[in-house]
Amino acid sequence: MAEPEWPRNALRVGVFEFRRSIRALWHDKSRLGFVALGVLIPVVVLISLTLVFADAIRDAEAMHVQSAVRGTIALFWLFGVYIVGQRTVSARTHVDSESLMLTTVSVRTVAVGLLVAETLRVLASVGPSAFVLTGIGVILLGSPVSLVLVPGAVLLFATTLVVTGSTLGYAAAWLVSTSRFVARHKTVLGTVASLLGVGGYFVFLSPQVSGVGPAVLSWFPMGWFVDIAIVGTRFIGSQIRAVGVVVAGIALFAAGGMIVERETADLWFTEPVDPESRRSERESETETADETPSEGGRSDALTAAVAPFVVPRVVSVPVRYVAEWALLRTRRDPNRLMFLIIPLFAVGSPLLSMGVQSGSVGELAAPLSVVVIPWLAGSLFSMNPLGDEGAVLPVTLTAVSGRQFVRGLMVPGLFVGVPLAVVVTAIAGAISPYPLSERIGLVALGVYLTCIAVTITPAIGMAFPRFSAISVGQSRDILPPRMTAIIVHAAFSILPGALLAVLAVAPSTGRTVLAGLVGVVPSLLIEWFAGADGSLLMGTAEWFMNVGNAVQALSILQVRLIGGGAVLAGGVLISILLYRNAIRRFEQYSLA
Repeated sequence: MAEPEWPRNALRVGVFEFRRSIRALWHDKSRLGFVALGVLIPVVVLISLTLVFADAIRDAEAMHVQSAVRGTIALFWLFGVYIVGQRTVSARTHVDSESLMLTTVSVRTVAVGLLVAETLRVLASVGPSAFVLTGIGVILLGSPVSLVLVPGAVLLFATTLVVTGSTLGYAAAWLVSTSRFVARHKTVLGTVASLLGVGGYFVFLSPQVSGVGPAVLSWFPMGWFVDIAIVGTRFIGSQIRAVGVVVAGIALFAAGGMIVERETADLWFTEPVDPESRRSERESETETADETPSEGGRSDALTAAVAPFVVPRVVSVPVRYVAEWALLRTRRDPNRLMFLIIPLFAVGSPLLSMGVQSGSVGELAAPLSVVVIPWLAGSLFSMNPLGDEGAVLPVTLTAVSGRQFVRGLMVPGLFVGVPLAVVVTAIAGAISPYPLSERIGLVALGVYLTCIAVTITPAIGMAFPRFSAISVGQSRDILPPRMTAIIVHAAFSILPGALLAVLAVAPSTGRTVLAGLVGVVPSLLIEWFAGADGSLLMGTAEWFMNVGNAVQALSILQVRLIGGGAVLAGGVLISILLYRNAIRRFEQYSLA
């Protein structure tokens, strides 16, 4: 039963949680920079477009709102629901000092307070853009009521998506807490859900590829917020839709609030299941029946814990233990993989948009697969090997040799990455316009790059370890790799891989790039450092320029044999050196 003053208490809880998140963001300057860019870039774009097209907006004739506009708003709302749901299930399922809060105020107060805090975070992100849109409505479109209606539409937009996303997030968290199957396979299920969510978003966002555009979603009431925002302007919307979205929003807020209260009560007062409990019971019974339990029994338990992934028995037992522990850590702590999701979104979205606009998705898919899959395979399991060991690092240092440890770290990336590189690159090649010989070459290149990326990762991770956990939402024990390690690994895997992929499918372009790397770029840098008086350096710059011209004069076959061969041989040499370096670092590592 909620206390009589629960609305005021919930507001206080929400404001307090919001202020805590702002303080935490302020202390994490790198994260603050990324968040600031995400908020400021849309504002800068809106202001720039407004300044450029101010006269056109001011003189625009009356027109009806198109279905594509409503569908786009609905698509953004659905994507916001996905983001909030993901944040809820991964980082914000519980409130700090939960036992104190739940014995001081009601569950309704805490649940609504968390909804208020998340709504304030969303408003802080979209508020500056809403302010610009309000200014456009009042100043350029001459609608004084926009001063109220635009912020009101944004507020209703934010509250409905927060309530809906939180409802789905708490439902997923409840399943993880009560279902052994879901708890055991949460990483795989979460990955599939993320792929489906992002894939569905891009299906509607890229009608040139899927044939399905945002206009299909114009029937969805959460796309009708635009009909509220344009009231009083010269744009013509639907008054019925405007009233309908207000009614639907209020009903959704009320129903979602009650569902969230019920979900959080079940979640917070239910003892979470142990996904390994039944397995442990069976293992205990087996060991009890066997008077001399063997090492193989513990090995089977670890092997079963990482299922359906299987480390082949052909590798030695110590190497297999290290590999299975690496798989198990990645499976149990998927939040560590956020460092992979961010660059994939940041780089993948522009590339996908460019491919869609130019109609060259088929041409880009196979080369991108050759570069991205090896990078992922190398980054998944061993980017921070010393830090991942945590408190058992002293035991690991004495239990296995450096060669066994490094090989164990490489095994998951190889046995997951190589088949994935073959399958994905072959499928991407099948829809590409390249001839069969180039498709086979891309598949072979994907296997080669995967082996190189996996081999070099342990040394890079040991050179730049992270031992201190960071805070992600309310999770205080997330241990991602250092940004330096991520950048260095990308430089050693993505850049050479991209050059080799270009040489394989577009050798003329690859020749130009190679000539620029070995000739033009060094020449320009030397000229810039030399200035007006560096006669000796200017001669060196001219020599580099001649080298670039010589590369540009090579035939396609010569470029592939000489340039591609040099990069391939360099990759093998670097992987051997870094493999030995990783072994030496592990064997010489001291905890002092």
